[in-house]
Amino acid sequence: MESLMPALPPESESDLVDLVILGAGCAGLSLAARLASGDGDLRVVLVDPRTEFADDRSWSFWQHDHHSLRGIVAHEWNGWTYADLAGRSATHRVPGMSYQYIRGVDFYRWALAEIAGDDRIDLRLGVAAEGLSSVTLADGSSGVRVTTDQGALLARRVVDTRPRRTAALLYQCFSGVEVEHGGALPTEPDAVGLMTRMRSGTDGLGFVYVLPLSPTRALVEWTRFSPVPLAESVVVAERDAELAAMGLAGATVVREEGGILPMGRMPVDEQPMPGVVLAGNAGGALRDASGYAFLRIQQWARRCADALARGEDPAPHPAEPWVRRHMDRIFLQALRAHPERTADYFMAMARGVAPRRLLRFLTDRATAGDLANIIVSLPLLPFLAQLPDRRTRLVAAASAARADRVAR
Repeated sequence: MESLMPALPPESESDLVDLVILGAGCAGLSLAARLASGDGDLRVVLVDPRTEFADDRSWSFWQHDHHSLRGIVAHEWNGWTYADLAGRSATHRVPGMSYQYIRGVDFYRWALAEIAGDDRIDLRLGVAAEGLSSVTLADGSSGVRVTTDQGALLARRVVDTRPRRTAALLYQCFSGVEVEHGGALPTEPDAVGLMTRMRSGTDGLGFVYVLPLSPTRALVEWTRFSPVPLAESVVVAERDAELAAMGLAGATVVREEGGILPMGRMPVDEQPMPGVVLAGNAGGALRDASGYAFLRIQQWARRCADALARGEDPAPHPAEPWVRRHMDRIFLQALRAHPERTADYFMAMARGVAPRRLLRFLTDRATAGDLANIIVSLPLLPFLAQLPDRRTRLVAAASAARADRVAR
């Protein structure tokens, strides 16, 4: 069958590269850095519309003492606390595991240094991708033309990590500030406030996330679970009210961060064109029930870089195992169906599930026994009512349709 893709004149292939990475966020930079530290002779171009990297975010995760990014971990804590406004609380600790924190600025410096040391990788900032189209190369293989506001790029393969609007069951909307509080915030120095000051009502769950960075400084984030993406101004106003209630209204703000994470992404019918792989949040990096993605992205980046070095197509994020995917979906449906009970559900797990079991669940390592323990800790009827049916697509369809909201 004759190809329907346009053929390129031979002279247009002089600038053909092996890979174009769209987006220099966590996923794009992680893949480029892994390629730079590996074998192979791939020519890579990484493009992003930003013109500089700011200290605008951070990533946290549970990990053991020895891993490849240990050198850029800024802080770590041996405990993590759950607490609600009703006075219930639980602090978890698991020997050999700590909750670790990487600043955005440190991650960017690490990745950019790795990339700068490899002349095979060309980082182009201030370049916005505008469209992708399939083409036939002179050797008869397929390629991808990337149209940008700075001209066209021609690649054998593309990894697209750009954020995009995503329909989901719930959205985790958060706004945080790193503050110099002078000791006004009473926290345990070796424990993170993972979910504190929890409360829930008809508008969903709200809680405060606290990372004590020093005796006088902390990252404090206000988080809301909502069936629709909330406007930034709404979340910031709620955050400021919460800071005032905690006695931090006069604290000095060092920096801010925020965002919206889709929880329980709905399947999309759109399929990437040949030679294009979606990655990052749009490609399935986020864990549906928690929003954690950093370690999942690092694991994917290593697999993808290894596949490319072997001459294979870029590896997508692996599909969620059937049991985990359906458990997460049922849990999120119950949170959406009963928003006023959400804090009770989280406190039930925090107080009724052994820390080691809950941690394995949160870090994608749950055993059958762990899952059974989590199920037993929760009220049965609200979750039985959410067994798989066709409602998930219907309840989420309108959530991502708001033109003034962007989930990222």
